[in-house]
Amino acid sequence: MKNEHVLVTGYFHEQGSVLKGDAEGFCDGFDVEITLDSGSPQDEIRTLISLARRMCFTEKALVGTVPVRVSQKLNGLEIQLAD
Repeated sequence: MKNEHVLVTGYFHEQGSVLKGDAEGFCDGFDVEITLDSGSPQDEIRTLISLARRMCFTEKALVGTVPVRVSQKLNGLEIQLAD
């Protein structure tokens, strides 16, 4: 494998007033894009990504709390993981 990248984009907003004392910050969700280049069979890459995501402490902490949308690209093409 080569050129492994993970791009995480977080979406946040705030409301209220600091001067009034009711300011709050909120997390609206995350987009995660996993990209890599490899000559390995696509099924092996799918398995590797699935295992990595199951072991990710951060994703486990966020899922169910805020929307987390994840996409995977292998050699520039989107791939879907088995459910």
